[in-house]
Amino acid sequence: MLNVLGGLCFLGFLVAALLVWLSERSALGPRRRFVNVFLLYATFASFGAGLSQKDAWPFAKWPMAGGRADALGSTIRIVAVDAEGADHGIDYRAWQPLAFDELVPWMHRTFPRLPRAAQDQVAAHLLEKAAAARRQAEAGHGVGYLGRFLGPLAAPEFDLHPRLWSGPGSVPPRPFVALRVYRETWNQEERRRDPSRVARQLLYESPR
Repeated sequence: MLNVLGGLCFLGFLVAALLVWLSERSALGPRRRFVNVFLLYATFASFGAGLSQKDAWPFAKWPMAGGRADALGSTIRIVAVDAEGADHGIDYRAWQPLAFDELVPWMHRTFPRLPRAAQDQVAAHLLEKAAAARRQAEAGHGVGYLGRFLGPLAAPEFDLHPRLWSGPGSVPPRPFVALRVYRETWNQEERRRDPSRVARQLLYESPR
């Protein structure tokens, strides 16, 4: 039942957006009326999802977005290494269909507890995926699994991460030969003043 209601809510959102689009092309009028309808619909639908605490995509209850940040922040960063030993950021789409926002918490909590042999297996798979995505981007074919059919029309992930390899010119020039996993920590106030104030600890590197 909730899925049906969510579908109807999304359908109403599409209809309201279509009316605005038609009014902009003088197929309907006046334009301001349909813009107001769209804004009111989106506002009420957002309040409905929030007050009922029921998701109705794209209107969400957003339980993850509320709260107060701790004074100290931390995250896991996975980088690829070329033959010169240089670190390179990896486009988040390289891991698809595995979501980047699911991979990073797993690497933070579970990966450090694995035996070294299991860590090596995980790292080999991630390195293979990153290397394949790099070759694909270098050839101008784009990166990612989820957008292979709809391209830019594909639904976005929860967090909008930067697309590091947006074209052949932004791809690291040398092939990847290893993988490094860092834990980055910072003080929120210090990093607000200076974005470079991040401490980095090497947790893992492959090959040995």
